[in-house]
Amino acid sequence: MLSEELELQEKIRKLSIRIVKYYRGKGPDNVKVNINKNLIVIHIKGILSNLSEILVNQGACNEVKKYWKYIKPHLEDEFLDEVHDVIGKDFDYDWEIHNLENRDREIVIKINKNQ
Repeated sequence: MLSEELELQEKIRKLSIRIVKYYRGKGPDNVKVNINKNLIVIHIKGILSNLSEILVNQGACNEVKKYWKYIKPHLEDEFLDEVHDVIGKDFDYDWEIHNLENRDREIVIKINKNQ
């Protein structure tokens, strides 16, 4: 991997960790960043609030899905503005929760840098 990609990967990782720490109080071992050319994939273990974790553990996944509809736009605004500053160009993105109902749940953010 080129040093430029490694530097970008580390900047995105630090930004993601900051967001996770803000919402969950947890750090670096919960965030993994992979870069393949113009595609940046961020894997965040768990979900971004302690309340969501409690609700899922109590079987209230539908409540978390409703809650996510409200919190996701807030997170996107905050996070994506900073991503734009880091990568310095326009991009498309996708942001999803995978495996919400089991212990392997994670948020996956895919950022596709525009050419």
